[in-house]
Amino acid sequence: VKRVYEENWGKYPPSHDFLHVKRVLRLAEVIGREEGLNSEEMVALRLAVYLHDIAIALTGQKKGHAEKSARIAEEILKEYGVSGETIRCVCEAIREHSWNLNRKPSSRVSAVLQDADRLDALGMIGFARLYTYGSYLNRRFYHEEEPTPVTRRPLENVYTLDHVYTKLIHIPERMNTRTGKIIAEKRLNRLKKAVEDMIKEISGKD
Repeated sequence: VKRVYEENWGKYPPSHDFLHVKRVLRLAEVIGREEGLNSEEMVALRLAVYLHDIAIALTGQKKGHAEKSARIAEEILKEYGVSGETIRCVCEAIREHSWNLNRKPSSRVSAVLQDADRLDALGMIGFARLYTYGSYLNRRFYHEEEPTPVTRRPLENVYTLDHVYTKLIHIPERMNTRTGKIIAEKRLNRLKKAVEDMIKEISGKD
């Protein structure tokens, strides 16, 4: 998997590189242990994490990547002789992990993958990824007259900072696990502080 990411560097947004995969893996292992996943579930979870964004690495496209990644994962896992039951669990978790699809997890593996992946969008890492991806899509940093959307409608496809208000602040409420929610609330507080400091600098109120 790492080789796929290295060979395709430059094709996909840096916010979704192999370092993202490694961070999600660490989070998934922490959450999985705390939530009592058994050894078979942990194996499936690790496989799902490694392959959840593989289509982005190969194509550079996020649209429909959950389903595409699941299909690629199925081919890879069959080639390595992974059991059919594990493959089904892994692929279903990958299909369900996308935020935009808003699918409820069908297994504990899927629940943990969703939480771990979404946690990487919060905190200081999340703030860095936010602007990395925004720059990749050629979005403006923020609205000139009203950086945070108080009286105006958020336009995340135009202003990178607006994504905080259309998605990121809602992540804790959509956590599946108790462990994930605790981490999410801590990371959201750090993200909010980063935004607060950014607004101060924009307004010259250091």
